[in-house]
Amino acid sequence: MQFDIAIIGAGVVGTAIARDLSRFDLRVILLEARADFGDESSKGNSALMTAGFDTPRGTLERQLVTRGFIRYQTEAPAMGLPIRRVGALTLAWSDEQRAIVEHEVAGARADGFSSVTLLDGADVLRRWPHFSPGIQCAMWAPEECIADPFSTPYAYVLDAVANGVVYRPSFAVKRADRLTNGWRLEEAKGQAVTSRLVVNSGGLRADKVEGLAGYSDFVVRPRRGQYLVLDKAARSLHDVIALPTPTPTTRGILIAPTIFGNVIVGPTAEEVSDPDDRRTTPEGLAKLREAMHRMAPALEQFPVNTVFSGMRPATDRSEYQIIPRLSERWVTVAGIRSTGFSGALGIAEHVASLLVPLFVDARRKTTTNAIVVPDLAETSQRPWQDNARIEADPRYGEIICHCERVTRGEIENAMASRIPPRTLKALKRRTRAMFGRCQGFYCGARIDAIFNSGRNSEHT
Repeated sequence: MQFDIAIIGAGVVGTAIARDLSRFDLRVILLEARADFGDESSKGNSALMTAGFDTPRGTLERQLVTRGFIRYQTEAPAMGLPIRRVGALTLAWSDEQRAIVEHEVAGARADGFSSVTLLDGADVLRRWPHFSPGIQCAMWAPEECIADPFSTPYAYVLDAVANGVVYRPSFAVKRADRLTNGWRLEEAKGQAVTSRLVVNSGGLRADKVEGLAGYSDFVVRPRRGQYLVLDKAARSLHDVIALPTPTPTTRGILIAPTIFGNVIVGPTAEEVSDPDDRRTTPEGLAKLREAMHRMAPALEQFPVNTVFSGMRPATDRSEYQIIPRLSERWVTVAGIRSTGFSGALGIAEHVASLLVPLFVDARRKTTTNAIVVPDLAETSQRPWQDNARIEADPRYGEIICHCERVTRGEIENAMASRIPPRTLKALKRRTRAMFGRCQGFYCGARIDAIFNSGRNSEHT
């Protein structure tokens, strides 16, 4: 089968593009090198949904992040995706920092972000007394949100597939041959896909995919970010996004709540040569602890549940690398860096506008199929709390993961999904199982057995 559009890369951006293109009468295929979608940059980030006031003014990035933020708030609830508006503080302790923060507030308000205000230090410490004393002022952005970084690409790809997109995991493109009417994409075992046009949203490996097609406009420079995940008890003290005063080179290490009830500290920003180098290091973890001590030392009393590293697909350019080569039937969507989670729906809309009707004169579908994913937020009602659901199906009363209160029913539902998890880590991201204090020490064997049972039944 020949496709109209092949999308390479099923991270949050690639899945969002697939979802938007599924609204048109097009034959679209989404190719992912790994066993599961969202398994590279999209699985390790701060999970902040930002309005875009702190992105560079006058750039395509700001335009698309701002649009993505608006779309997410409008469209996420219908897909079951949780979003919590907790607000963000950018804190200043010194005269120099105060001048920077005041300038940031003035710039944000001049750019139309009217909800951004300046708080004096006394007001900050009255409302959030756990911060280090001596705060002079803070920029307060009340619209900033936290969301679910794992369920979001799941919702996008599930929606795309429900509306006609073909999804092919474990398809790592190793060769791209130009045809008279498009491209032939081949993976290592010789399987191939032909398409009239290719969208390269390959994330950390986007430059390698570009090279297969003969392009070399940028180089991916992976940027590792290490994080601490504090125990949920920390949430009672800290329930706001807190950032240090930015510098010319970095916005610094933040402290923020997560949609799952924890508090994270991070990320560091370390350029590495290997996109798979997700190690946590003594030096990196020391920087995180130092930042926590400097900003909110009261948080040091809470245990660290786990540490992890994410990887941002930065490039040697500061801007998004969205390059339409429609005459050559190739569109590049790369260098999305840390704002991809917020900007994904804006990016998808922009890419779709480049293709329809400029490249393909496709009709918009009059009806679409709706999907809903499980709401995994700590503040939402979970199945173990739903007596009516438990009475209808006792599996929702059988807790498997006690740290996170994840039931057998939820795990088995995930395994029975239209797009089932193909790895144990993917199952973890679908359910929150093994996210908690014991990190799977108590429940891991049982979850592994359920996972393998589900995989076996899938293949029978």
